[in-house]
Parts: sequence; C-alpha cells; structure tokens
Amino acid sequence: MVRARGTSAFAAIVVACAAGILVLGCGGGGENKEGGGAGGAKSTDAMPPSAAAPAPSEAPAAQPAGAASITGRVMLEGKAPPRRPITMSADPGCKHPAGGETLSDDVLVGPDGAMQNVWVRVVSGLGDRTFPPPAQPVTLDQSGCTFTPHAVVAQTGQTIEFRNGDTVAHNVHALPKANPGFNMTLPPGGKPTERRFTKPEAVRVKCDIHPWMGSWVLVNDAPFQSLTGADGRFTLSGLPAGTYEVEAWHERAGVSKQSITLADGENKSLDFTFAPGRKSGG
Repeated sequence: MVRARGTSAFAAIVVACAAGILVLGCGGGGENKEGGGAGGAKSTDAMPPSAAAPAPSEAPAAQPAGAASITGRVMLEGKAPPRRPITMSADPGCKHPAGGETLSDDVLVGPDGAMQNVWVRVVSGLGDRTFPPPAQPVTLDQSGCTFTPHAVVAQTGQTIEFRNGDTVAHNVHALPKANPGFNMTLPPGGKPTERRFTKPEAVRVKCDIHPWMGSWVLVNDAPFQSLTGADGRFTLSGLPAGTYEVEAWHERAGVSKQSITLADGENKSLDFTFAPGRKSGG
C-alpha cells in the first residue's frame, strides 16, 4: 500500500471556522475574478448548448484501455472543522427539504476521518490515448436552495445538465479558468439547460441570487477519475499497464500527487492523507 500526505492551508480553514469567519459561498468579488471570460455582469442565457464544448458525437475515437485498477481511501489526519449553519432567511422560498437546518458541505469528514468529495484522477501516464465522453449526461440540480450534489465529475465533451427543482428562481454562474464561462438563469419549473467543457479542470459553480450556494463540476479528459463518498473510498478501473501520476484534489484541503506502476490486470491500493500544516509528499 502506498500512502501520501497532501498540501493545504487546511490549518487556516480550521482557525477560520473557529473564528466564525470562513464563509461557504458562491458569492463575493474574489470569485468573480476567477471566472476569466465568465463575467459576472453579462448573462449568456442565449448561449447554445454546444457553445462551451463540441457535442459528444464530435469526440475522437477511443483507444483500447486495460484491466488494471487502483483502489484507495482519502483520510484527514487531525480534527475536522465543524459544519456551519447556512442562513436562508433572505429568501422566504428557500427551505431545507426535510425542514431541518441546512449545513455547509464544503468539508465533509466522517467520524473516522474519511473525507468525502475528494476528486481522485489519473493526471499523466496515458500517453496519446483519447477517450470519447459518455453518452449519459451528468446532472447538477438546485434543490432546497443548495446545489445537489455538492460536486460532480464529468469528462471533457460530456453533457452536463443543470436543473432547478425549486419553486424559486436560480442562476448558474460557472467560473472556469481554462474553459469559457457562462451565467444563465434557471426559472422554477423550467427546462434543464445543457453545457459542456472541452478542457480538464475544476470548475466552480455558484448562484448569484443565493450567495450561499456553491458547487463544483470536476472535468477530466479521461474516464479514470472518481469522487470519494462518505467512506472516503475511490476506485479507478480499466487502466492499461503503465506508470501513472494520480492526483487527489479537495476544494479546501488542497492537492496531493503520487506515482504508481501497474502491470496488466493488476490491482493496487493507493491511499492519501491530508493534514493541517503538512506539505505535500510523494
């Protein structure tokens, strides 16, 4: 088993949470600057679905993969910051679906330290292989005035379907750095809107109408990626034999990378650990 420790300014997050100044958000002037071409003021509601990327049918033909796989777990070493209550009183139409208290979901850590919503993917070692996007779209809903789920993974060129399941209006403001941005309104009961991204990156998505709403669309150019669940586990399957660099990314904890070599059909375990104040390790 191979284990790596991750980078982060996670200690600062814990301190900020304790001080009550860390804000979950999809609002704020700083994030608007990240959007590059997104532009907070200019709406692109009329943008056709193919504007952000070519349609899946235009993707290059796939090259053969393999039968090797990587399984592992992502853990937090040390105390996790507490989840923060989200105040929705600014909009009377916003309520928790079950009638309870809405809590922040940017840092989700289990009692045993298992980290949820960590994006694990192969970032190098595939050579010039190309992979067409899946035909099945990825869905990101707005329900209870929160994005559901908090993060989704998609492949370059794959259709991402944005929905509004609420009785109030929302908008979807995407703030990519490598892809064109967009800002579109989703009225209550309206039809889903589709977008695609051509380049791999973590795309921040927010709702300007309700500034506490934030999500991520995590885009990779190959199918070898996974988002950890509540147990912190991930699987990357169907890999050909080779040496790969695997990256674990978390929106607050940072990034950790390590290398692994797989024989044809081999399964290996690869674990990551994030800890406050630790530097990245291989």
